[in-house]
This record gives sequence, structure tokens and C-alpha cells, in this order.
Amino acid sequence: MNKITIVDDKLIEDKFPKKIEVTYSISTSPFGISNLVIKVKNDSDIELSISAKDHKLKVDIIVEDGVLANIYCYQNIETSKIQYDMSLKGILNFYKFQEVSAGKEMVSVHLLDKGASISYYLKDICKIKETIDYYIYHDACNTNSLIKNNIVSKDKGNSIVQVSTFVPKGNKGCIANQISRTIPFNDTRNEIRPNLYIDEFDVEANHSALIGMFSKDELFYLMSRGINREDAAKLLLEGFLLSDINNKKMINTIMSATNR
Repeated sequence: MNKITIVDDKLIEDKFPKKIEVTYSISTSPFGISNLVIKVKNDSDIELSISAKDHKLKVDIIVEDGVLANIYCYQNIETSKIQYDMSLKGILNFYKFQEVSAGKEMVSVHLLDKGASISYYLKDICKIKETIDYYIYHDACNTNSLIKNNIVSKDKGNSIVQVSTFVPKGNKGCIANQISRTIPFNDTRNEIRPNLYIDEFDVEANHSALIGMFSKDELFYLMSRGINREDAAKLLLEGFLLSDINNKKMINTIMSATNR
């Protein structure tokens, strides 16, 4: 596993194999934005960790043609403004777990060549306020996108998530899917705004958005097997956040966070 670690605006890991190129530019201005560039040239598994009290960061991820990249991202920032720009000619599976107190985040994905694909899985514990905007551009035929958000809102947390997918006329054979759900463990307002801008008929495009606690049927099923209500809710929460995750470290990190 290739590791890239940023702590308080410092790149900790500075030696990388030939499969990837990493550059990091630190802003010298108090109002500037630091820039991390990750170029994946061969099939790679990458662990990306970003932690800071207050951080402004732009992350560029480039995946070359025919390359499969799996990135496991851990983001723990109290106050943040982060922008991810992904330029893909290959396939990127991006798994992200974050605990955010207050933050603004933008994710921009350009699917540049036939066969390019993004699968983006967000597991998020929101504690104060966060806004996440996705912009997914199918810039070629036969490209695939899946954006799946699993968000837990607790304490004073409220989240606003907007997912916008664009398929221009002529880009046939594209598949675009959005799946977003927020589980609120508080009384704050949460929003999900799914947008599909499709100008081509030969496209498969779907979205789903749900805000709400676990259903009575889900809780009843577990409670009927002798599990009390509190433990049943905890099991459902762990299942919600662990879905689609097969990396042992990320599983352990998420389970540790749900037990706090």
C-alpha cells in the first residue's frame, strides 16, 4: 500500500514508487491554498491521510489510460476548505472516511476517455456543519460514474450535499448513478440535492436521496432476535457506514469512530 500523509500542511511521506508521482506545494500566503498532485501511472493501491485543525487544500488526482487505482482516503479536519479535482482516463475506486466539524468541500470529476470510471464511496460523520458539492462530467462515450454518500449527522451537525452529473449530447453508452442517504441523530436540518443534466438518450442515469432514521421494521427485526433497541441501532449504524468497504484498516477506523 502506497501511503501519502499530510499533517498540519506538511507532507510526511516523501518517497514513492515509480507507479505514482506525488508533488506537494505549500502555500506561503495565510489566505492561500496548498496543492497536492497525485498521478497514477500503473495499477496502485494508495492510502491518503489528511489531518489538521484548519486547512485549505486542493487535491489533483490523475489516473492514466488503462490504469486501475484504489484510493483509501482518511480526512480528519476540524475546519476545512478542500477541493478534489479528478482527471480520469482509467478506473478510480475512491473510498473516503471523514469526521468533520465544519467544512466546505468540492469534488470535480472529468471522465476523459472511453471506459473511464469513478466509484466514489463517502462515509461521513458530521458534527457541526458541512457542505459538499459534486460535479461529475462524462466527457466521453461509455464512461461510468457512481457517487454514493453515507452520512451520519450528530451533535450539532447538519450537512448539505449536492451531486450534479453532466452527460452532453453525443456521449452515448454512459452510466451515471447517484445514491445518497443521511441518518440524523439530531434535530438539525440536512439536505440532499441530486441533479442529472442528461442531453443524450442512450444513457442509463439514476439517483436516489433519503434523509431519515432507520425504519421500524429494521429495528424490529433485530429486536425480535433478543437485541435491545440501543444495540440494534448501533448495529444498523455500523452496517450503514461499513457498506462497500473491504479494507481492514478503514473498517477498524470506522468502527472505532462509531463507538465514541
